[in-house]
Amino acid sequence: MRWTFRISFMLLLAWAIFVVSPFVALYDLSKAVQAKDVARITERVNFNALRASLARQILGEYLKTQDISERDRQLVAQAGATTLNPVLEELVTPQAVIDLLEDGQLQQIQREGAGGPAISLNPGSLQNVWRIFILSEAQGFRAITIPLTPDEPKDQQFKVTLRLSGTTWRLTGIDLPSALREELTKRASAASK
Repeated sequence: MRWTFRISFMLLLAWAIFVVSPFVALYDLSKAVQAKDVARITERVNFNALRASLARQILGEYLKTQDISERDRQLVAQAGATTLNPVLEELVTPQAVIDLLEDGQLQQIQREGAGGPAISLNPGSLQNVWRIFILSEAQGFRAITIPLTPDEPKDQQFKVTLRLSGTTWRLTGIDLPSALREELTKRASAASK
């Protein structure tokens, strides 16, 4: 009977550590962003996956504005990936990640008066930590989406997706607010002309 309790306790402890580990990784990433530690950010970010995530969002925003048949959407999506490349090159750098996660703006596209929601990776109070934990969305055992601005309306929220790679949680996606997606879409279409 004692062995059953010991094994149950060990399994419960391992599960608790696993559940908390992405939030610890996000906290570590926040410290790297605050310190502007490019080496640690590079370790914690999967830039290829981040590129795909941002390309999907920007291209999706662009396709919303176009009157295109479903069959032509795939062709446009493939061509759009090439068009987006210069914009994505600026977004998928450690400095751009710092800009996005520090204040919700990209310094390259920041316009006067175009303030986004303030992003704080610093958990602050226990109530804020609990709210972020509750609003997080697990995607199986290897990925989790965490809202960084849970008090903002859905279309103004930043969300990050972390994926387990080996024993390390790495940033694989940033869900941008609609205003920033629209700005990046305009920028991509201006770059293609």
